[in-house]
Amino acid sequence: MEVAFLNSMIMTWPGIYKAEKISLEDVHECLASCNGSYKSFIGHKSTALFLQELLGIKIEQNRKCFRQRRYQKAICFSLKERYPENKVLKKADLKNAEYEFYLITRLD
Repeated sequence: MEVAFLNSMIMTWPGIYKAEKISLEDVHECLASCNGSYKSFIGHKSTALFLQELLGIKIEQNRKCFRQRRYQKAICFSLKERYPENKVLKKADLKNAEYEFYLITRLD
C-alpha cells in the first residue's frame, strides 16, 4: 500500500490512529519498506520542493483530498512553530525552520 506524504497532523477520516515521531532515517526506511510506493498530498509548492531536496525523491505539490485507508501509513512533515497568518513560507524559510516527521498509521 502506498505511503502518503502530508504537511499537517490531521485525521483524514474517522478512525483510530497511531502517530509516532520518526527521524529522517526512518522516513527513508519507511519508503524502502513499501518499495518506494508513495503519493504526495503536500499542498504548498515550497514545502514540496524542500522535501524533494531533503529526501532525494520527487515530491509534487498536490492539493487533492486524502482519505487514509485502514493500515495505510502517512508521513507527516510538521513545523514546530506557528507562523503569522497568511505568511507563505519559501524554501529558504523551511531550510531554517525547525521541523519533525511523524508516521501516522490508521488502525481500523
